[in-house]
This record gives sequence, C-alpha cells and structure tokens, in this order.
Amino acid sequence: MKIVIVGGGTSGLVTAAIMQNYWGDSVNISLIYDPDNQSIGVGEGTTPSFIDVFNDTLGYTTEDAIRELDATIKLGVLFKNWIPNEEYYHGFGQVTCDSSEQQNDDLSDNYSAFHSLLNNTYNGGVNWNKANTLIPNKLTGYHYAFHITTDKLCNFLFDYLKDRVTLIPDVISRVTSDGKNIQSVTGKNTGNYHADLFVDASGFKSILLNELNPEWVDLSQHLPIDSAIPQLVNNNTGKIPTYTLSEATQNGWIWQIPTQERFGTGYLYSSQFTSDDEAKEDYNRWLNDNHGVQLESDRIIKWKTGHWKEAWIGNCVAVGLSGGFIEPLEALTHQYLTFMVETFVSINSTLKNLDYNRDRFNMVQNRIFFDYSQFLNLHYCTNRDDSPFWRHMTNNKTKWVRTMEQKCKHEFLDLFRNDDMLDYWGHDNYIQVMNGIHMFNKDAIKDFINSRFKNEDLMSESRKQYEFIELMKRKMSFVDHKSFLDELQLVEDEEYMMGKELETLKEPSTLPYI
Repeated sequence: MKIVIVGGGTSGLVTAAIMQNYWGDSVNISLIYDPDNQSIGVGEGTTPSFIDVFNDTLGYTTEDAIRELDATIKLGVLFKNWIPNEEYYHGFGQVTCDSSEQQNDDLSDNYSAFHSLLNNTYNGGVNWNKANTLIPNKLTGYHYAFHITTDKLCNFLFDYLKDRVTLIPDVISRVTSDGKNIQSVTGKNTGNYHADLFVDASGFKSILLNELNPEWVDLSQHLPIDSAIPQLVNNNTGKIPTYTLSEATQNGWIWQIPTQERFGTGYLYSSQFTSDDEAKEDYNRWLNDNHGVQLESDRIIKWKTGHWKEAWIGNCVAVGLSGGFIEPLEALTHQYLTFMVETFVSINSTLKNLDYNRDRFNMVQNRIFFDYSQFLNLHYCTNRDDSPFWRHMTNNKTKWVRTMEQKCKHEFLDLFRNDDMLDYWGHDNYIQVMNGIHMFNKDAIKDFINSRFKNEDLMSESRKQYEFIELMKRKMSFVDHKSFLDELQLVEDEEYMMGKELETLKEPSTLPYI
C-alpha cells in the first residue's frame, strides 16, 4: 500500500508518524513538503491528547519534549476580561482522586458541584483551579499538556521520520483527478507521484481535496474570528506560568503562551468587525502596556471558519488545517488533528477504503466540529454589548448554548449522563467556564435538586465527593515550574531526575501582568 502525504507542517508530520507507527512495513509512505515553507516558531498550546501521541506513538517522554521542543507544562487556560475586569480559570489537569494515585472514573463526572456552587466553594471540581507557576510534584496520573514552539516540533518530527518514511523536498505544481479520486500529484522538480491513498496536509488551501468538489460547512456566524497577528516577546518575569492566558479585547481576544525563554502572543479578531490596521493599533497598545515592546510582526494569518462536510472523499483524506479550522480558543487544533488521524487508521485499519469506513469517518468529522463549535461559542455567552463584535456574539449563540443558558437560569446542568455534549470532556470542564461567566442561578439549582428522586441522598453524596476531592487537593505537593525545567535541562540521566526530590513550595507565585 502506497501513501503520499502532501504537506510538511505539523499536520503532515504527525500524520506520517501515526500512520507509520500503526501500519509499519505494510505501507510505503512518502511525504512531499515545500522546503521554503518553514513553520514559524510561535508559541502553541496543546491538550492532554497530544501527550498520548508523543508518549505512546512516538515513544518519547515528557522530559524529551521539554528538552527537544522547548516545551513547558500546561495545566489550563486563564480567561481574563471576558467579563470586563474579571477573570476565571479552566484547568483540565484533573487531580488524583483515589489512594492508588490514579484517576477515579467515578469522579470524572461527579456531583460535587451541587454542594460547592450552593456554598460558594466551587474550586474546579476534579480539575485543578489555580493559575500560577507551580506544577504537581508528581505528574504521573495527572492530566496535563504542553506549550510548545511549532518550528522545534516540526524539526523534531522531521528527524524522527527521516529513517521511517521517504521525505521529498518539492512543491506540488499539479494535482490530477477524475473528480472522484486523486490520480496523481506532480512535484515541480521530481515528477509524478501515484498512490493508493493521498493525504492532504497542505493547510488552509486543501490543494488535494479541493479537486474533488467537497462541500464546505460554514461556522462563521457563531465563531466569526478569522484573523490573527502573532508576535514573540521575551519573558522577563523570571517565572514560567503553567497556563495559556486568553485575554478578551473589544475585537476578540489575545493569546499568551509561555515557552522556556519567551512568550508566544497573538491578537485574534474578525475581519467582519475590525480592519487589519485597527487590530494592529490595539495589539501594539497591549504589547506596550504588558511587555514594554512595540508590534514588529507584519504577518497576518487569515482563514475560513468551518470544515469540509466530507474530509475523506475517494482515495483522499484531509487532515489538520486542510480538514477545517475554528479559532484556537482552548487549543483544539492538535486535538482535532490527532483524534481524526487515529480515527482514520482505526476505522480503515485494513486500508481497503470501503464506503462504510469513509461514511463513518465523515460522520465523526462533522460531530467533532459540532462539539468544538458549541464549546467555544459557550465561552462567548457573556451577554456583552460594548462593541460591534460582542453584540454579534451575544446575538448569535448556537442553539445548544442558547438553550443551555435557559436551562442554567431555571434548572442546572444534567449531570446524569443524559447530555452527551457534557460527557465529551467531563462536566467540570463546562462548569468551570459556565461559573466563570455567571451562568448559574442558586435558586434554580435548589429547585432542580429538590425535583430529583432521593434528593437528600444526592446532596449527601455531593458533599462527600466535594470533601474528598478537596482533601486530595490539599494533599498534593508542588514544585516551581521554572526550577523544574531549569534543573531538567542540566540533568541528562532521566532516572536520576525523576527520582530526585525537588523542594516543595507552599505558596503560589503571582505574575506581574495578571
């Protein structure tokens, strides 16, 4: 079986690694990439699923990532000014919740929020809920992700793949198809390539899939942000946060991602409401206020918000940005990439490209973008009306968000596994966001509990779960993030490093820009 992957960015390289790892010598993989189209090293966030690929597929450790990718540990996202002059934290790093120091599945969808919300003690539930510069003393059994620099990730993956797949530096000059399948692609310098399966990892242009007349699903009504201006700045704070900062503006929001030496920052906005010059002016003001620097980047990234209804057509499958994209809030880009590639190799494990397999894959493609778009639109449910952008967001909630807002006003979330949307990431991931934007109504929560069968038992169990989770949180010990990274860079013996006891810190650090 011959596979040709077009595109040498993160999507193409990760896809090549997963497919080669899964199918081994039964496939012959060629990856064609433009050697002049190098990834720019802006800071980029991931989710815990990326750790699984890095560890299980590539066979590398967290320590390898820190050394090779300039990676830092990510435990969540701090949302600042989404409601003006307020902030809240979404931490996906679940605490260890049983004596075996492993995740307790019974607590992943827990009832503790009933007790804590009514008593003003909600602390993220099973999720960690503190934005600081500390990491758990033991990361084993704890959900975490990476902040990385894209150029170093790509260089690392090129090195990983050099003896596993055929790497071809060239530019695709022609794509030949019959409208149903890709017949060949032509490299400007190396000629024609035929394959049983073509993978489109060419980015937003989708140069292969576009030859097969795909149908586009537009999501811009509910998520209109379509532009970003990135810039790296030095980290002069002497600390390394364990979270992405997402700071709302009148026109959208700004990201700030810590790598080991710098911050990757970026200004996101909608061209429907904000011109490029207006965005640059506002971004320049933020950079000066927060980092004492001027905007120097002349790069503006543009995209269409949405996805292909069928990302797999005939013998061509589009992955990553070629399959679709929505704004990078909550850093779902890598999660979408790895999830869909792993879905593809699982569904199509025989490589027979059956219609049934193709249909199932495309159903998953549509569902994952539906789930992502609902969750991201939820973050904008602040009912702000202080700018054209925010008035649009207030007036263009998705149906699920609109009805969920009504439900929270009159009842509470259904924690009893009747809403598969809430099961997607676990209830506390939604509750942290909803609580942060003030969606809950105490009286409604009380009415909802009173309506449940054996409500006294429910409240008793809720209190017990809350007290148990808080006990486990209090028992956790922490180390300074930067100290951990600095020492790891000095120690080459991994076993020595993992066994070494680091100084436990009792009080979190405070960052100057918060």
